[in-house]
Amino acid sequence: MTVALQIAAAVVFTAALYAGCTWLRGRLGLSLAHPVLLSVVAGCILFSLLPPAWLDGYIAGSAPIRWMLGPATAVLALFRKRAVLAGHPVPVLAGVVAGVVSTVAAAWTVGSLLGLPREMLGSAALKSVTLPVALGLSELAKLDDGMTTLCVFVAGLTGSAVGPSLLTLIGVRAPLARGLALGTLSHAIGTARALEEDPLAGAAGVVALTLAALLMALATIVWVAAS
Repeated sequence: MTVALQIAAAVVFTAALYAGCTWLRGRLGLSLAHPVLLSVVAGCILFSLLPPAWLDGYIAGSAPIRWMLGPATAVLALFRKRAVLAGHPVPVLAGVVAGVVSTVAAAWTVGSLLGLPREMLGSAALKSVTLPVALGLSELAKLDDGMTTLCVFVAGLTGSAVGPSLLTLIGVRAPLARGLALGTLSHAIGTARALEEDPLAGAAGVVALTLAALLMALATIVWVAAS
């Protein structure tokens, strides 16, 4: 199969799988049944039943998608939701910075107390960064991509499932604040959950996950340079 056909097949397969899982999630009506999680599970099952060459072809064909996903997400998010940042600069920036610092500090402190190695500490620190960016930073810091992916999915699914109820319990009801919290701590999965609540919450989540990714990228570069 040529490279062009591999790329086309990977794009069609990825889009079809996600569309099917989105439909299934609507049928199930469960917050934990996120299309991303369902896509991962379904993809693993499908490729485990197919010859190994099919998985190799998909990995090769999806390389351009993975390469473009991170930059495209950041640029489009900031462009389309720039009004949220422009209209509420102080609460947005303060909320995102506080969220990033607190989640990294918590992950690093708990991990250090448990005696986790450097690789696991780094992956845990990246748990609240949207996956395309997290994988790029994981490679830069020479961390384990599998562990990083696991940490990102756990953070996203946990935040999506528990975050809204917890925010309501502690009295956080403003859509802007809820969106910032879910976007900062649970990236794209949390943002999708925020969008179900309110358009402003969804917009705030998009800006928050993008700014959080930029902050973590700067922090990772500094960490790697100092190591």
